[in-house]
Amino acid sequence: MKTRLGLFALIGGVLLFSPIVSNATIIYNTWTSNEPGNGNYIITVDKDVINHQFDINFTVNPWNAEGLGLFIDLGDFDITAPVGLTGITTSPAPGGLVSLFDTDTTSDSCGSGCNLNGLSPIIPAPDGEWELVFRLADQGYDGIQTFNFSINDFGLDESDWGLIGVRAQQLCSGDDLLPKVDGSRACGGSDKSQGTPDYDPDPDPDPDPVPVPGTLVLIGLGLVGLGWSRKRRSLA
Repeated sequence: MKTRLGLFALIGGVLLFSPIVSNATIIYNTWTSNEPGNGNYIITVDKDVINHQFDINFTVNPWNAEGLGLFIDLGDFDITAPVGLTGITTSPAPGGLVSLFDTDTTSDSCGSGCNLNGLSPIIPAPDGEWELVFRLADQGYDGIQTFNFSINDFGLDESDWGLIGVRAQQLCSGDDLLPKVDGSRACGGSDKSQGTPDYDPDPDPDPDPVPVPGTLVLIGLGLVGLGWSRKRRSLA
């Protein structure tokens, strides 16, 4: 009997101290530009450990530019699995204007009218490559402030995210913002910026913790054991 009670206590202790899986947030909001000013880009990356993906949000707030291309360095890593581009939404919502342009490339091009020429970002060694290059919109004013999409995590963690390059169009100057209210609908500049990650110390002030699968199994064992113990007592 003491052995069984000890086993239940052990299960309870494991349940109490089992690890909880939660998301971590990477933030990019400090930029070096090839222009006197730059867009107010805020890029966040949340790792979804349940679905094995990174959820990416690219917004410009206050809205003074429109994203056109996104370059991502993931360190010394090669993209050998499908990128799994899903969950594409934009706000305002003209449609799925996010597409994978290239992988594992040293090129600073993201298609027609889209490049980092003049910025000349130095991608860190050892591979010196952009692992992922996305085209975010069509050339010309599309009126999109926010892009959301998800990609596979490739077995990587938040610490693998490095340099990001942004190509933007319709960059406004001074206090001008989009959309313009003078009838022109857009500003006339463009921007090429780069930034490195920071980490949100409290990505979710009230997170919904998700038990790991092993913890769920232990919870089941604990409930079975509790029911068995009560049945033994009622028969005693």
